[in-house]
Amino acid sequence: MNQRTRLMTLLVAGAAVVVAAVVALTVMLNRPAEAIRPDPVAATVPVALDADGLPEDVSLGVVVTYGQSGEPGSEYNRAAQGAVVAAQRLAQGGVAVALSTQNDRGTEDGARAAVQALAEQGVAGVVVASSGPQAQAAARAAEELGLPAILPYARPSEPSPSVWTTLPSATSVEVALRTAVNGRTSVLLVNDGGATPTSVPVAQTLDLQDFDDVTGLAQEAAILTGDQQRAPGAPAVTDAGSAGSADAVIVSAATPQRMARLVQALQARDVSVPLILPDGATAPAFASALSELDGTASGQLVGIAPSAGDSAALQQDAQGRGMSAFLSAVRLAAGDADVRNLTGDAPFSADAWAADPASHDAVVALVRAAGLAGSGDPSEVAEALRSVSLGPGEGLAGPPLDFSRPEALTAKATPVYASPQDLGLRPADGNAPRLVWVPAPTPTPSP
Repeated sequence: MNQRTRLMTLLVAGAAVVVAAVVALTVMLNRPAEAIRPDPVAATVPVALDADGLPEDVSLGVVVTYGQSGEPGSEYNRAAQGAVVAAQRLAQGGVAVALSTQNDRGTEDGARAAVQALAEQGVAGVVVASSGPQAQAAARAAEELGLPAILPYARPSEPSPSVWTTLPSATSVEVALRTAVNGRTSVLLVNDGGATPTSVPVAQTLDLQDFDDVTGLAQEAAILTGDQQRAPGAPAVTDAGSAGSADAVIVSAATPQRMARLVQALQARDVSVPLILPDGATAPAFASALSELDGTASGQLVGIAPSAGDSAALQQDAQGRGMSAFLSAVRLAAGDADVRNLTGDAPFSADAWAADPASHDAVVALVRAAGLAGSGDPSEVAEALRSVSLGPGEGLAGPPLDFSRPEALTAKATPVYASPQDLGLRPADGNAPRLVWVPAPTPTPSP
């Protein structure tokens, strides 16, 4: 264990060379001025995390939705394993933080019961690692019980002084969506129970409920994009408009798994225009489902997200060093057979490919607040958290967070592009899907 404690951030140089031709990253993010510790961030960020002022026996709660079959909310239960990475980094620094996990059963009643159970266990705060109505119900329950709560994958139904989301703002997402379709004059919406974008004019819409199956929808979409010809004499399936006019497709679905099914069907019909995925594409469940369906991860797929994926580790800035330290910790945790997942029913290594910085950073933020308060009392932790901004210098892997406001994420959403490139920064796993999201290269100014 001492050897692990001494390990510092290591980037795999060979991976950087391989990816350099694919990814050009120049995003520069500055930590807010009110961070607990001042700049500059060290040239390397240690894997082990300390927690000055943290009292003994502090525990945190994590609310998840169990299931691997597409249950709404369950798409993030593998991403949420980033919380385990945070606990391991703290343990390497000599700090024991217990994580208690509760299943919300995919319902609002289950979410309230889960938060109640965590409150009775005496947790200092809660990470709500689910989405949809049950995540909002968990947030309301936490507020009523006086527990600070961070939602990495959902927005609360209404603002609260003790509830935060680390998703990009809705306005930021809409701006990024407009950027993704910039220059496209005839956008086709393909929908399976998802939201309809409000900031982008949609010329035509195909809804799965109007077709016998997803194959029929995909065939009609291919005709409307000009990638397939309608059979002579065959009537149009819908009155969606003239064939061959759509120059981009927005794919919206109720869950990432259903989105993956639409994407694979469109690819199978050789739809060649950009497929823009406004919500859920960066969840590990999308990558997993697309891989199982033999879909293709390519630059044709455009997601909307902040620059917080694995490729951020290649940035030559503070966030890059923070992400690199996180990925080093992922590799260490995966190599230790004694490290289990959040529910304790499988080794962490099985989910190491999916563990994300959002859940990791939620745990780090609550621990930092408890250390600043010198207490595990939820009300004192909430008060402390409201007073701070955090960045890589405090152990965050993703963009800086400012908890003086309910929407804590300071970074804006941007278009990101799918790539099958293996960056080599996570443990080798032949069963893991190959899909990483990278931002568009920044154009080089003309001399």
